[in-house]
Amino acid sequence: MKYNIIYSFLHYLVFKIKRRIKFLEDNVGNQVTLRKVENYKVFLEMEVLTKDRQPKQGNAIFRVYFHASSISQATIIKRTKCTIPFFVGLPGFCNKQFLVNQDDGIFSGRYEWETIEMAQKYASSYAVKFMKKRSSPYPISYEIIDKKTNETLECAEF
Repeated sequence: MKYNIIYSFLHYLVFKIKRRIKFLEDNVGNQVTLRKVENYKVFLEMEVLTKDRQPKQGNAIFRVYFHASSISQATIIKRTKCTIPFFVGLPGFCNKQFLVNQDDGIFSGRYEWETIEMAQKYASSYAVKFMKKRSSPYPISYEIIDKKTNETLECAEF
């Protein structure tokens, strides 16, 4: 029940009203190497704050890669903030870094979740299904990483 659009949107509103969503500027524009060779550019980064106004911390990383086939890179980047209400309110969400490989047109998201189980639930959520639909006919891939050990626990392509 908690992994649906309405739940996420309502909790997003609570975070927004209480000013517990923070957009970070320090890494925007930086290049990040993923998959050992590809250069991605950070174009947005945000986090949820605890009630004590500290960044929420998690134990699991969910990284996704997708190619948006029917929408231009510029349009996706421009519309990115519109997607935030539909995942930020899901249980266990901590932060996200939005990235793009401009040469290949591949987008990546690095989400941090409180627990590995919450990251796994996100992997089967409506939000990931929406990414898959948006990426069609290209596949999407994801991996779930234990933040403490840096071990990849799960990876899939569909």
